[in-house]
Amino acid sequence: MDCLAPQAYDHRVAVLDTIVLPSIAPVELAGLELHLLERRTAPTLIVYASPGRTVSLGRYHLYAGEAEREGVGATRRLTGGRAIGAGDGWISLALVLPHIGAILPERDAALKPDQVMNRYVRGLLAAFRALGVDCFYPGRDAITFDHRELAACSFEVAANGAMLFEATIAVNRGMEELVHDLDRLDPEGGVNCPMYGPENATTLARVLGRDIRFAEIARAIVAGYGDLAGEIRERALAPEERAQAERRAQELAVAPWLRLGVNPQSFNRSNRIAAQLGAVEARLAVADNFTIEQLILTGDFIANSPGVAELESEIAGTTLDLPSVTRAVMRTHGDGRNFILGLGDLENLIRLIAEAA
Repeated sequence: MDCLAPQAYDHRVAVLDTIVLPSIAPVELAGLELHLLERRTAPTLIVYASPGRTVSLGRYHLYAGEAEREGVGATRRLTGGRAIGAGDGWISLALVLPHIGAILPERDAALKPDQVMNRYVRGLLAAFRALGVDCFYPGRDAITFDHRELAACSFEVAANGAMLFEATIAVNRGMEELVHDLDRLDPEGGVNCPMYGPENATTLARVLGRDIRFAEIARAIVAGYGDLAGEIRERALAPEERAQAERRAQELAVAPWLRLGVNPQSFNRSNRIAAQLGAVEARLAVADNFTIEQLILTGDFIANSPGVAELESEIAGTTLDLPSVTRAVMRTHGDGRNFILGLGDLENLIRLIAEAA
């Protein structure tokens, strides 16, 4: 099934469930998202905050460090993309949909992957306008005010076609603090992060010139996405959803979810490139006869996780040369079933793998 295939949909009957959670542990939020994605639930918007001072790692970042170091914790999202700030001083939203076009007008239902964030960031832009902040989405994964980054977004499409769109807002801690938090959490520098300062990053409180509370931001976000969907239904987290979130969180805690590290001795070739969102790396285990035994893609990119798993499986057993890698990549990504954003043309993905040395 094409993960971006349009679905029959009547925008006039759209109802968006909205849940506001002033405090939820990041791993429980991930557990809740997994539950809602697997159920292909009705369109659901979760506006939430998490405690502590943390760094939110993208799904594809390698990280083998501690869960907390020098007062900074590590969390991992279900979506890909860059490392961003999280915890105290940040507010996030998670929009879980049964399919990509679930709350869009019919004319927008058949989206290309690089159009998804452009459409679903509109509810957040409406929320910012309601708060008196005229923000801009220049593309890729950033939302800016006066050319300074204020929020970041990403998305995931599950194997069953359900979609998760996430966005995180710098409220009174900004991206300029992320570099210092990563230095404390990950002193080896395994997770990439560009430099930020007042010239390219800001916070909502700084722009408004005042402190702003979680409840005020949450109301604006709910109203913004309510305008996008057509109708909202505010509700609490159901007991079953809370139980499932806790159960999935426990499963993630015992799985190698946070510490997605690899044994360097398992891979004998690699290639790293500067890409649109940061850095992307391919690590390969290659036999003496040039057969690829294993591939892992890591770094700052956004993709549907089933497609990444399919590519890594498809590459295994092929020969490390340009024609063989090209065929494997085109089998998995050439027909639109899967997507990978942040690398540009598929040719860049092919060369990233084929030129590993």
